[in-house]
Amino acid sequence: MRITFERLIIFIITTKPTFFQLVTTIRMCYAQTMLIDFHSHYPSPNAFVCTAEPVKEAPKACLLRFEGLLPDKWSEEKQKDLYEIILPDNSIHMGEIGLDKRFAEIIPIRRQADILREELSFAIENNRLVSLHCVHSTGLMLEILSEFSYRPFSIIWHGFAGSSETAARLYKLDVVLSIGPRFKGSIKDIFKANPCTVPETDYEGTCEEVYQAILKAQYNRFSSELNCTAEEIINRQMICKLISH
Repeated sequence: MRITFERLIIFIITTKPTFFQLVTTIRMCYAQTMLIDFHSHYPSPNAFVCTAEPVKEAPKACLLRFEGLLPDKWSEEKQKDLYEIILPDNSIHMGEIGLDKRFAEIIPIRRQADILREELSFAIENNRLVSLHCVHSTGLMLEILSEFSYRPFSIIWHGFAGSSETAARLYKLDVVLSIGPRFKGSIKDIFKANPCTVPETDYEGTCEEVYQAILKAQYNRFSSELNCTAEEIINRQMICKLISH
């Protein structure tokens, strides 16, 4: 069964789906071999396209559009712009946002945490997906996530680079893990701890051929470590989630 992209947008607006309901529906819109990129800065019809600061113009192509604001880009004016872009359009989600100790001299980490809490409150209240950025701040991020009640698997931890123990804690918090090319650990171990683990490119370049090569390499790596086909990667995660409940 295939559905139109227009029906997908109606589905998002009217039903406020969970992450996994959304991915299931997306895959019904396209061929089963579609490789979904769960975090990219490159405009692609395959990708959840994110920004580091608000961009009023929509990307030339995207599967889902995210607008974000990283700590080193933050200002009150930009945060206001972020909310004004997202609020009127139910198809725009939030990301990337988060914590980054590298920029603690620009914005102290506790101030970053307060900003993140405010942004998460906005996203949750308005039923948006969230793509999280976290650098050297895992403990604080876990603390913040545990404070909130949100739709299961509506939050994606982009660029996850943590341990299987952290992955397991995030599974209990209903957080999706998105793993990029820089990840040096075992995807298999992370997947065992959190079956809701997906591929991303985090590509910031401009070359379509390079982008497609990175995306395919990511799916090939997942397929090899998880001993499944590219088409089964996302479906396997859905099955694990259904069994667990």
